[in-house]
Amino acid sequence: MSAIQDGQLVTTFQQYLQSVHIALNTSAEKAMMVYAAGSALTVGVALLVELVIILQGLPRGEARRAPGSLPARPFISVIVPTYREGEGLLRTLRSLLSQDYPKDLYEVIVAGEADDPTLPDALRALGLRAEDGYEARVNGVTVRVSLGQARSGKPTALNRAAGLARGDVIGVLDADGVAPPDMLSRAAAALASGYEAVQLPREVEVPEWARRGVRLAYIRGQAAEMRFYNRVLAPALMGFTGSAWLTGSGYFIWRWALRELGGWNPYAPTEDLDLSVRLLASGWRVAFVGGRPITEAPLTSLKAMVRQKERWVRGSLLATAAAVRGIRRTWPLLLFFVMPAWGYLMTPWVALLALAGLSPGLAMWTLAWSAAWLAPVATYYALALRKGGRAVRPLPVSIAVYLVAGLLALPKLAFNRYEWRGSRS
Repeated sequence: MSAIQDGQLVTTFQQYLQSVHIALNTSAEKAMMVYAAGSALTVGVALLVELVIILQGLPRGEARRAPGSLPARPFISVIVPTYREGEGLLRTLRSLLSQDYPKDLYEVIVAGEADDPTLPDALRALGLRAEDGYEARVNGVTVRVSLGQARSGKPTALNRAAGLARGDVIGVLDADGVAPPDMLSRAAAALASGYEAVQLPREVEVPEWARRGVRLAYIRGQAAEMRFYNRVLAPALMGFTGSAWLTGSGYFIWRWALRELGGWNPYAPTEDLDLSVRLLASGWRVAFVGGRPITEAPLTSLKAMVRQKERWVRGSLLATAAAVRGIRRTWPLLLFFVMPAWGYLMTPWVALLALAGLSPGLAMWTLAWSAAWLAPVATYYALALRKGGRAVRPLPVSIAVYLVAGLLALPKLAFNRYEWRGSRS
């Protein structure tokens, strides 16, 4: 009798576990279906709103032209963050030493790291030494060197260099950028006309050997992203909201504004977006100034590009809370940066679960809801092509890289969310 009761007990327990397993699977499937529907609707609505902003803002939002006469000429400190840039750093420094701005009204600060093996040779070519605190005049311009600990990250290097700066204005130019001769003059004019920060156009130069072929489309995709910002997003936002945002390099900000904001967030994987959120939340504006662009070399390694996009996705997600708190002023960043980042994070994981066969119903559900935003996406891309020209064609390749980066961003968010790793390291 006891054996029969024990057998019944085991059977009952097994049935209970099975029912719990089914219930859990059903609950998870329902949750994922709700997410698929919600994200599809959200993306669709966001794309439609973005289209309205672009169509309404572009006609009256051409890139702001700096006035011909400078109302004021502030002293400018240009920080050049660098890590393993080598010859790129040398080209950047030479372009900064050739500015048409008065030589005694700006300085250049090289913000490097002690373990960078490419730094000594690049500085030696200009008669400089890779020593922390070193200072010399080159072509009439003061150049200073700030060296920090190994792998400390860009925002930490910027804060350290800003502490040495003497300027009324702080500028940032990455060590892969070549500045046009009038960069400082245009930035100073825009700042003096009432803006708290300024972003100049940037352009990725695609090498001749990468201009054809599907295998190297990811290189052209980087140029497409930059062209889309210069030709479409920035002018549209200037016309619709009166402000653009900072894009990581080629930007300038009044020192007093940077001080009030507390400098760069050392934990932010995307320090430019984090600073933009705090700028806009404070009610301040970023001017997008047209003219000759800063030219930059692309990442030629797909692995480096994926690593860069993963950091951008992760940084956008970490900026969500701050952007939501100031939503009355930061909604453009939420719309164009943060919401897409959540899509890049979750969409590939949902697709992975569906393809793995864990939930056949989820696969059909996801595909059905994805169709809800195919029309806005197609319209958006057509508009990008019309306004940005042929150079914008590889934009879908860049988006595909973002989706791959989203797969990597989720574990990073869980275990190493504040990692800052240079894309060229």
